[in-house]
Amino acid sequence: MNPVYFSLLITAVAMPVGIWWRKASYALVIAGSLEMAVFTLLGSGNLAYPLAYFSLIASIAWILISIFSMTYSAGYGKWLTPLFAMTVFGMMVILESSDYVTFIIGWEIMSIPAYASIGLNKEHWNAAYVFMVFSEISTVFLVIGAIFAVQETGTMDFRFQSLTSDLPLLLIAIGCMTKMGITPFMISEWLPIAHGNAPANDSALFSATMTLMGVFGIARIMLLSPSSIYLGFFMLAVGVLTVFFAALFAYVSENMKMLGGFSTIENNGSILAAIGLYVALGEGVLKTYLLAVIMIFALAHSVAKTGLFIGIGTTRKENFSEVDSSKNSFLTLGWFLVTMSLSGLLPTIGGLGTWMLLESFFMGAYQYGLIGIASVVAGSMIALAEGLASASMMKVLSFSQVHGHPKGSMKNSEGYVLLSTGVILILLFVLANFLIQPQFISGLPSVLVYNGFTIQSKFSAADFGLISPLYVLVIIIFFALAAYLVFDRRKGKLRIVPRWNGGVDFDQYYTSFAYASNIRLMLKGILRTRIRDGNRQMSVVDVFWFAMQSFASGYRRFARQFAYRVMNSSITWYMIYMIVAFMLVLILAFVI
Repeated sequence: MNPVYFSLLITAVAMPVGIWWRKASYALVIAGSLEMAVFTLLGSGNLAYPLAYFSLIASIAWILISIFSMTYSAGYGKWLTPLFAMTVFGMMVILESSDYVTFIIGWEIMSIPAYASIGLNKEHWNAAYVFMVFSEISTVFLVIGAIFAVQETGTMDFRFQSLTSDLPLLLIAIGCMTKMGITPFMISEWLPIAHGNAPANDSALFSATMTLMGVFGIARIMLLSPSSIYLGFFMLAVGVLTVFFAALFAYVSENMKMLGGFSTIENNGSILAAIGLYVALGEGVLKTYLLAVIMIFALAHSVAKTGLFIGIGTTRKENFSEVDSSKNSFLTLGWFLVTMSLSGLLPTIGGLGTWMLLESFFMGAYQYGLIGIASVVAGSMIALAEGLASASMMKVLSFSQVHGHPKGSMKNSEGYVLLSTGVILILLFVLANFLIQPQFISGLPSVLVYNGFTIQSKFSAADFGLISPLYVLVIIIFFALAAYLVFDRRKGKLRIVPRWNGGVDFDQYYTSFAYASNIRLMLKGILRTRIRDGNRQMSVVDVFWFAMQSFASGYRRFARQFAYRVMNSSITWYMIYMIVAFMLVLILAFVI
């Protein structure tokens, strides 16, 4: 029996157990995730190298989120826990699928309990309906893409059969991009709204691992598909636009979980841009290097995003303005490390992922023709967006935890989980040498950087850039200690100057809204719209959210009317439905 089936069995048992024993259910999810992680590290032999690590990435996130959920989910009744376990089970099915049918079944198992979780304990189900609408849109594209792939290969198995055209990849990528909230689906803001209305542990689960399933789906078909410069440019352009605008939207967001949702979209856009460059390139060293970039960036995003939503969950609030003033050293340190990783700063795995991503586009600039030009533009835009992402994380750090969290709301274990997540981000940075293909690992013994401790970026036989994670960590620690000793308060050498309070008086509280006002004023023409009654302003709303909510409500009304008028137990209508469906299947079979 395949050992990974034990993970599925353990998680399946966690679903009914969660109805009566909440902590026992999360413990079972942890056990199943740990078994999958160990099995991946020991080598399953069933998946190619780049795909095997998706299981490892997801398992790390599931373990951390489950530990946090043991205390967090107590106030959500008995249904959040089994829904959580079912969502994890669906993702396990996706990761272990070997054919298109199993993949799509896992996709639906993952989405349906997530829909219920978003509406749990909410007076209005609009966000849940929005989530389900876009989830089903993604499923439609996956099914159509799978049909074309099966038509090409003649088999449902997608492990070994290569594709001859890029059409299945395009269709399946659009389906996965929908779940990832990529542009143009980002314009509706459906992902931040849906994730922002879910409980914090589910928000972490969705942003850290559900969107990872979209990356996994694209990567699995990408490895079977031929190179395509046009499809690669499409993915590259969409990814870069997503990165830039998601970073802007995150910067101005006042809802903490929605900010995390936009940050997720920004990270997914970066991964999609790397996938686009991979698809556009022919065979070569750079293409192999891009596989490592995709995996390291996905690892950094998933673990750090887990920490971000765990931190938000400790506040027991949704908006920055609602957070009370108090401090916790463990929580603050954990927040600092998590936001460092999401800002692309060293010595975290997020810093390494950002360095590798930018290196890949700078190396792409050495390619001839349009690929070189596109790489320069994409790398510049992503670098600019990373600055905005850093500003967004500074906003989170400053106004959610350093300025406080509600007294008595946080369990000590939650602070420890967040701190542990931050420490894991540093450990992953130090151990990154073991997660990257050996051909990109070397050393410089002449300067005491021994073989095996250096990561290379290269697009040919020669090195383009070098980084040594362990030595970077040592150097940062050394200079941090030196700065502490030089500016130690006890020695009287610290010069105190008046702090800047964002341009307001010291007796005024500098808010997160004021922090982002510069970008908000720049974007007011396209981001927000004003509703007026004559000359009197009634309200200010987010135009994209308003349009998306109208679309989802209209779709729901149509579905209800269709059910009442057509699927109303009338034998006549059922016969018409069966005849039309049969004819469509015949036509589709004939065309294929």
